[in-house]
Amino acid sequence: MAALVKSFIVILLFSLINEGMCQEKCATIDLQIRQEKTGKLVQAKPEFQVRVLNACPCLQGNVTLDCNGFQTVEVENPVTLLRSGNECLLNNGSFLTPFNEVDFVYAWDTEFPFKPLSSNVKCD
Repeated sequence: MAALVKSFIVILLFSLINEGMCQEKCATIDLQIRQEKTGKLVQAKPEFQVRVLNACPCLQGNVTLDCNGFQTVEVENPVTLLRSGNECLLNNGSFLTPFNEVDFVYAWDTEFPFKPLSSNVKCD
């Protein structure tokens, strides 16, 4: 019986340590943003496709990007990118699964330097 209790405690401690380490390792820096021109023009402006990759082994939700100065002539999909002041909420706040990405497009004269501001990390 004592061995069973010890095993349970070891598993519990390992689980708590593992979750804590994951949350410490994961941050907005694990949100990798890539952009490229699609080759399409919208109102004579080049269209860009943005891909945001969650390079973390945990879920990241409520991802916000710095959108200060962001402009586009293309109609934005509010589910993918919702602007509020100088911030944009990505993916309607839903969690990005580990090592997967969400993408959106915009059209403007120049590429906009999106930067992650915040996210909520959830490790299972």
